[in-house]
Amino acid sequence: MVRRLEALAAGEGAADAITQEYIEMVVAEALTDLAQPGAGDFFGRLDEETGEQWYVGRRHIENDRHEPVVIDWRAAVAAPFYRATVHDPLGLRRRRRFTMADGQLTAYLDEHLDDPEAADVASGIPDPVLAEIGAARSGAMREIVATIQAEQDHIIRAPLEGAVIVQGGPGTGKTAVALHRAAYLLFEHRRLLAREGVLVVGPNRVFLDYIANVLPSLGERSVQQRTVGELAIPRVDVTGDDSVAAARVKGRVVMATVLERAALAQINPPADTVRDPLGSTSVVVEPHLVEEWISAALAGTQPLNRRRETLRIVAEQALRRRIGRDGIWGDVPNLRAALARAWPIVRPHALVERLLSRPDVLAFAADGLLSSEEQSLVLTRTGRPKRWTPADQVLLDTANSMLNGLPATVGHVVVDEAQDLSALALSAVARRCPSGSLTILGDLAQSTGPAGQSSWDDVVAHLGAVGSARVEHLTIGYRVPAPILDVANRLLPSTGVAVPASRSVRQEGHPPAVRRSTDPATAAAAEVVALRRLHRLTGVIAGSRWHVPLAEALAAVELRAVGHVQHLADDEVPVFGYEEVKGLELDGVVVLEPNEVLDGSERGARLVYVALTRAVQELTIVCSEELPEVLRSATPATVPA
Repeated sequence: MVRRLEALAAGEGAADAITQEYIEMVVAEALTDLAQPGAGDFFGRLDEETGEQWYVGRRHIENDRHEPVVIDWRAAVAAPFYRATVHDPLGLRRRRRFTMADGQLTAYLDEHLDDPEAADVASGIPDPVLAEIGAARSGAMREIVATIQAEQDHIIRAPLEGAVIVQGGPGTGKTAVALHRAAYLLFEHRRLLAREGVLVVGPNRVFLDYIANVLPSLGERSVQQRTVGELAIPRVDVTGDDSVAAARVKGRVVMATVLERAALAQINPPADTVRDPLGSTSVVVEPHLVEEWISAALAGTQPLNRRRETLRIVAEQALRRRIGRDGIWGDVPNLRAALARAWPIVRPHALVERLLSRPDVLAFAADGLLSSEEQSLVLTRTGRPKRWTPADQVLLDTANSMLNGLPATVGHVVVDEAQDLSALALSAVARRCPSGSLTILGDLAQSTGPAGQSSWDDVVAHLGAVGSARVEHLTIGYRVPAPILDVANRLLPSTGVAVPASRSVRQEGHPPAVRRSTDPATAAAAEVVALRRLHRLTGVIAGSRWHVPLAEALAAVELRAVGHVQHLADDEVPVFGYEEVKGLELDGVVVLEPNEVLDGSERGARLVYVALTRAVQELTIVCSEELPEVLRSATPATVPA
């Protein structure tokens, strides 16, 4: 197949240069794709009751007669590989799973779907799948085409139309499912989505770096991957932070109305009559007439700054009718200047900064929408230059869309960790996808953003997807061993949301180990050293006040604290705050002083729930005081450090 493509690239059989250039581009992309590691591998075989046989792999591979040798995992004929059971074999007689290592076949497992007595083999999670799920992590998310489970496949192959909301606990594969869904949709709707594009929105750059290789490994390189802040227009340097209370106010949908009021308040008809000499007479325009023109322009639906141009058109047409000739607009400079002053161009930066720095402007715009206490929370009293915050960035994007029109749009949007987005941020994401084709994933029990969500119904409303959204639940955990997940699940009643607890397919392992110490940073470093003997990808989760002493303690044992998980040097240890680690997975995890985070609040319980569910193999908790009863009753005896 590669040789045929190379021959096609070398040929010059196209009718014109443009067609030849297009062929060369397409062929070059195909050759690059087929050169990827594992592109030619297969991981399954389907033996149909009819005698037909199909090999399933990562790419479509065909012979010289254009007959498939390996079918792409996304093809409809491959769906039974993921969904067939003894009880519903979907036309299959046998499913064979292959294990490959560096291109070499090392093992295979047959599941006889036509044999009722083989139900124990052809149901549940096969050993090769469990082995892959429990394999050591590399610091980057991997594709899971060989291990997709039935409940995941139903979501991956869901129709393009409408919004799919995926609620799933830690380790249920939400992120992997969403990325594979993006790859599937690009395969199934290539012409549409290649033109309109696909966007993946993640919570932070560390997370996006972590998942960056998944779609390219599946042959899809054209998908944009951004944070909400990176999407926002206009971009600013975010150097400030809001209080939790201020971020909540700034993230409310009502802030869009406040912004609009503040912008409209800058439009004011002239107080005096406007006169322009015109030959032996004058053009006289009274203030009430300008007010009528402004009202007519405001009645339109275009962005506000474009409706300003409508005002000019309305005024010019009115003068033409009055004077009885064309070209009058060039003869009324005073009127043109008066209209420019009456309706100035509004800039997003200036609008947001004016709103947040002037109590009188905010009081007028927020009247009946924000209380005086809420207004005081968002007012900025620092000097210039303004220190923009993440919530301000979303306000700027909202203002820009209102003033200047929609940003660039795409055909499908995937939003990961959506529970942490404010209502206004969700609206900003929805603007990027006018078709409403969305894949939204998250876990309400992990909602820790200051303006995050506690209800998927609310998320649907903020996205404008009421009536077109469906909620899917993933409840089977594949990443976190059951002894660790069972402990973490004890925090769910304290999170303030009603979500089903995940259950793990990985029954092996141990509950979290607990180490008490009067010097927690040093104890944590010692635990890192111990865990790294078995699990190279071991990291620490700690509150910000511990990062400096932890870095010093790690340095004392010749290790370095870093803030990433990719391409780690031998002496580097990832260290993250409780807010930063969401979505990541590590083989070994040390959680430092969770008691400081478990402050009785719902957010505190959610943060610790996130931290306890990052471990794929082993988890150790280091603390100076005894753990709360909710965690202590299920963990091993505390060992002094």
